[in-house]
Amino acid sequence: MGWLDRLKSSLGSKSSGAESTRVNLASIAYSVPTVAADALVFAMPTQASFEGAPQFHEDEWCQIEFLRRDALATIQATLARYKSFELAHRLQHGWSDLFSRELSRAVVVEGADAVERVAKLFGAAPTNAPILTTTSRPLGQVEGGFSIMPSPDVLLYGLADDRGITALGALLYGDNIQLSHAFAVLHSAEGLILVDWRGQLALCGVNSDGSFAIWNP
Repeated sequence: MGWLDRLKSSLGSKSSGAESTRVNLASIAYSVPTVAADALVFAMPTQASFEGAPQFHEDEWCQIEFLRRDALATIQATLARYKSFELAHRLQHGWSDLFSRELSRAVVVEGADAVERVAKLFGAAPTNAPILTTTSRPLGQVEGGFSIMPSPDVLLYGLADDRGITALGALLYGDNIQLSHAFAVLHSAEGLILVDWRGQLALCGVNSDGSFAIWNP
């Protein structure tokens, strides 16, 4: 099977024979309570950029992310608004509305070599940009994106340009201890904090006893 066939197989393809149906939008519950409102640009993967590129649903984009420490006040205010919103719209199965996080994307790690420097902290090498999907079709490969695997259980990914890294998200595949380790490394090296939006918490620092300084709304 060629790379393009593998792309279609892994992401699924839209059936040309699907029939249209009328749906009552008011009856639809959202499966996640919040999403990032980043204006991502997508490109069709090439054979080279497809190889090794992580693939995940668009809703997962920056649900867990690293941000600058000086953004803490904005993060706290957003988490407080989101907590009230999530409670107000929570249903038995899902949510009746979606909290769209509109953050001003400042540079998280400065420098044109920021991606390489972050990867080096974990003894890893940057890989291809992630490919995002919906439940029914691929969206494409994120332009200006990158991926880093600091461990088998953690994926770091995001956006970068000549200024540096402008978005730095994380996906957890297993052991959350590995994500905690990634936070400790990035906090020490770059002063970053870790926000879990759906978990409604921020890891703000590391205490003298090795425990994490956690903020909840």
